[in-house]
Amino acid sequence: MVGFNYLSRSEFVCGAELVARLPEIWTDASKLVSEVLEGRRDILEALIDSDALLVQGSPLAKRERDYLATWEWSLPTGLLHFSLEDPEFIDLDGNDAIQRRRAKFGAQPQLYLRNKGQRRVGLPQSGDDPLLGLMARRRTVREPTAPSISLTQLADCLFAGLGITGRTRNSVVNELPLKMTPSGGARNPYEAYIIAHNVRGLAPGTYHYSAKDHDLGLVREGTPPPMSTFLGGQPWANPMPVLIVLVADMRRTMWKYEDSNAYRVVLIEAGHIGQNVMLAATKHGLSACPTAALGQTAIREHLGLDRITDAPLYAFTLGAAAPVAADSGVRASPSRTSKAKARARQVEHT
Repeated sequence: MVGFNYLSRSEFVCGAELVARLPEIWTDASKLVSEVLEGRRDILEALIDSDALLVQGSPLAKRERDYLATWEWSLPTGLLHFSLEDPEFIDLDGNDAIQRRRAKFGAQPQLYLRNKGQRRVGLPQSGDDPLLGLMARRRTVREPTAPSISLTQLADCLFAGLGITGRTRNSVVNELPLKMTPSGGARNPYEAYIIAHNVRGLAPGTYHYSAKDHDLGLVREGTPPPMSTFLGGQPWANPMPVLIVLVADMRRTMWKYEDSNAYRVVLIEAGHIGQNVMLAATKHGLSACPTAALGQTAIREHLGLDRITDAPLYAFTLGAAAPVAADSGVRASPSRTSKAKARARQVEHT
């Protein structure tokens, strides 16, 4: 039998009969060795080392206690959520090697699907729409062109993603906040933390963004560790002046939705927030670089997050970016004579 403690990501192999005899309540170690393990204390130590058994009062025992007391969604959902934390970082060379190995055995899946063998209806394009033009200019640029950004730029990105713009209510809850991004049941599970190295008008430190008051609260003063500390060791992040970390308070959504499908809703909401942050950044001439390769343990320790239901799930660096050409996507439908040039421009700016 292969066991997996997904709260510690520890895997072990053990006989099914032995697993069935392991205690489910706190038991004296000496009694367990004599009555179950046939005097083999080395087996006891191996079970403890592999996290098949917990020691009362240990950090992992506390983590399991908190999990059992507060995690309301299904066991498979917990397995998915906790076993994906603290992923191992693969650098660019390693990722290229994986792609080359895969390419030897077949082409990559097609990255878009065209309409073939069907009756097609051409769609119009808005040539000068400012919102679509802003969307077309959004790019992920991992090399900042300036060492800092302004506090105003940071503030607009935070407000676009998380700022409260109204309120509503239902028959049970008197007031629910409304934001510029949709949230399942208006539960709004996300809080934003800012790790600032070089923001003009803001002392280096770690801050919490209050969506209600549109202000920052100091969590830790002083220059934070390098950005890669919190992003799985990714070195491209270190020159970036600021990092925004989205932390989901799962309790907010669990309180209303007992169905584990709500976990997917929480993940989807991070994408809604991220898109608004990225568009606000683009408007200011910045690039917001999103990543899900987080060091959850490092983030929790730095932010002082103790609850097992506080989940760092998504993050963005912000930095100045070189301008993107205005014709890089949305424009009026090209005439027949200009389609070849239009295709060439689309390839150039991909």
